[in-house]
Amino acid sequence: MVCIRALHKRLARLERADVPQRSPLVVMYGSFDEFVEVAIRSGVLDGSLDCQDMIDILTALRKWEGDGTWDRARH
Repeated sequence: MVCIRALHKRLARLERADVPQRSPLVVMYGSFDEFVEVAIRSGVLDGSLDCQDMIDILTALRKWEGDGTWDRARH
């Protein structure tokens, strides 16, 4: 029985390790969409951030958010 518990604990640890960690943006803003709303939208509207540049940048950041790049970059 002890071996089964040990295997279960190890499996749980491996499953947790396989889940991508939240990005710094999600940690600071709660969600990627909230980051865009708070940090980006007003800059685009007032012209201080270029709309086309931000579309390209946000596309890359959103991809990093989804594929776990943030987690790999921290290691």
